[in-house]
Amino acid sequence: MPKSKNRGNRKQKKGKQVKKNVAPSLTNNADLRQIAGPRRQPSGRKPKTAHVRSVCSVTDPFCPAAKNSKWPDGTSGNTLTEQFRGNVTLSADAQGYGFAVFAPTAPYGYTVATVAPGPPAVAQITAAGVNQPWQTYKANSMLATYGGNCRTVSAGFIVRNVASATNSAGIITVGTNTAPAASMNFTLGSELYNEVAVKAIQPGMEMSFVSQPRGTGARDFNSQTAYSACPTDWSCLFIEISGANAGIAVVNVEWFINIEFEPYPDKRELAALAKPNPPKSTAAEASVSRVHSSLGSLIEGGVSSVESAIAKHATDALNSLFSDPLESLAALFSM
Repeated sequence: MPKSKNRGNRKQKKGKQVKKNVAPSLTNNADLRQIAGPRRQPSGRKPKTAHVRSVCSVTDPFCPAAKNSKWPDGTSGNTLTEQFRGNVTLSADAQGYGFAVFAPTAPYGYTVATVAPGPPAVAQITAAGVNQPWQTYKANSMLATYGGNCRTVSAGFIVRNVASATNSAGIITVGTNTAPAASMNFTLGSELYNEVAVKAIQPGMEMSFVSQPRGTGARDFNSQTAYSACPTDWSCLFIEISGANAGIAVVNVEWFINIEFEPYPDKRELAALAKPNPPKSTAAEASVSRVHSSLGSLIEGGVSSVESAIAKHATDALNSLFSDPLESLAALFSM
């Protein structure tokens, strides 16, 4: 008799089957791209973010690229750059008042004025000799040593509450306007500003101010030997404090002022060590103008808030001016 196949007695193997490693089939372009990896951009082609960063370098004073930035108007001869950075703490007087003005020009100036309680309370700004004169932003600067004529590229200030939770009281008014005269009186609470924000003095309060060019002379080089010689074509920061606890530190104001200056004739050899000046760029000027016109001077929050806001407005400005910023702005800045 033929042998029967006893299949029922055979034990079947249980468990997962192990797949054999099979080399991928290179039969189509998709497989080839998978093996080769992502495509690289052609050499010499800048990513779009480079253009945004270039615009931010002359509009965002807190951006790292702003520290050595120059205005792209084709200025002949190499200029030097410097960043004026520092801070001052403002305190309330015996009546709970405070007043200060910060101009976005170097080396002058800012002033912390004395307030006559009134009513109405009046801040007394003086040129020199009485109360508090206009102060310099930075002592022993490169500007003072190597040059005279300078201009502002970008400037910004951060106002932070430093009072403790138990001492936080009153209100702070932050306003923007053109530069005041070297000597003048200012009535608190009048709010005669282009932009104004009134905030409660409380823990966590933080406000940023980005100065904006307001006149045709904003990009001119000027000799600034005193505050009265400072150009008035940039918006300034005004700070009013009222109702605060007497004699306590209320806010700290930190400044970032980026300038470009011409070296003295006998110091011109230093210009050869500086990075080349960017060529004149109508596209850059138009983009920066759009950013300033669409972005307010007062921004809630600190550096990160300013960075996000300006980057968004810079991107929008580039997209609105050019159909393809990546291609059209290949030579936007030589930075």
